Amino acid sequence: MALAEETWQAGPWQLVPDGLSAIGNERTPGRMAEETFASFQTTCESEEDNVDLITRLSSSSSATRLITQHEVEQLLWLTDAGDEVWETIQSDDLTHVRRHRDRSLFGGSAFVKLTGRVANATAAQVAHCHMHFADRAGWDKQMDGFKILHHEKGNDLLYSVIHAPPLADRDFLMHHTVFRHESGRGLMFYSRSADDSLYPPTRAVRAKQYVAAHQIMQDADGRGVTFTTTTAMDPYIPFLPRWIMSLLVPSEFRRWVHAVDRRCKELNRDGIKVPCSPLFLAEPELRSAATVASGLLQEVEVRKDSLKSLATCDDSTDSDPVGYLDSDLASDTAVSLGALRGAESQRESSPGGSGLGETSPILEDDAIVTAAPGSFWGCAPCRCA
Repeated sequence: MALAEETWQAGPWQLVPDGLSAIGNERTPGRMAEETFASFQTTCESEEDNVDLITRLSSSSSATRLITQHEVEQLLWLTDAGDEVWETIQSDDLTHVRRHRDRSLFGGSAFVKLTGRVANATAAQVAHCHMHFADRAGWDKQMDGFKILHHEKGNDLLYSVIHAPPLADRDFLMHHTVFRHESGRGLMFYSRSADDSLYPPTRAVRAKQYVAAHQIMQDADGRGVTFTTTTAMDPYIPFLPRWIMSLLVPSEFRRWVHAVDRRCKELNRDGIKVPCSPLFLAEPELRSAATVASGLLQEVEVRKDSLKSLATCDDSTDSDPVGYLDSDLASDTAVSLGALRGAESQRESSPGGSGLGETSPILEDDAIVTAAPGSFWGCAPCRCA
């Protein structure tokens, strides 16, 4: 299929047509998956317009449908929602754990929004830790068996296995998509469970991934990364109450953040260039843009302080002493920042406008890996090298 036909955008997120191959992964097509895909009929966008996201994801019919632009637009409304939807469970400088206020969704599964921060790293490195399978196999001993079984319209059919002794292995079969932020500062991975007929269950217990969205963004100063995971899953452990799984989420997510932080440090130390870096602005450009934006904001504050001082010295003057109002300053700043965004767009499209710049050492910490690609595993301890 032609590249133009595969590419679309939802909000600021642009579909990466090559999917997980753009992260540096190889495809391992499965004959059964391809034959079954050919028999599926993807629902037209117009037929989905009146179906809300939760209803759609809770329905078994969604497993036979590819991820579409309209679905991702609905997803972004959910992930961007505030306190009216997401209740804070735990928050500190490293992590922020929130849970959906409606505890009945997805059969009572833990539906959470998890935010973590890694200092002195790049978004490309964090994305690499999440979804570069060969690299992850070297330090995450919980997840393996990654297979990209099929690719169609920007969707990968992804299979993986999670080990959780003393329980039996769990496996996942998911429709998976990759998105690039239009600013060049971030990636998003979005996935949900696919129909079992695309890859029949094995000896492992097939887990249900209702939704998983990982948004990875470079901080404004270019020196750190914030990533947010919105996820709901059912690992099918009938004897374990779901409230216990929910209770474990904050500590297990913290361990995952430490694991990513540790691996980013190793990537810096060893000078490893990650394959997905062309999807981002180069780090020097990120920092340059942040410096310009910071300077503009500082200038606005200085000018506003000057206005206040002059107004204080001459209370009898009704007019603005230098001909500027706060609204003028806001307008000037908006124009300047708009020009900055335009310059960033030019750098993105110009030769040499991608790649990974020099990075700083990462804070080192011990780690135990507790997250699965396209999911969050909050019910059992796991192992890392």
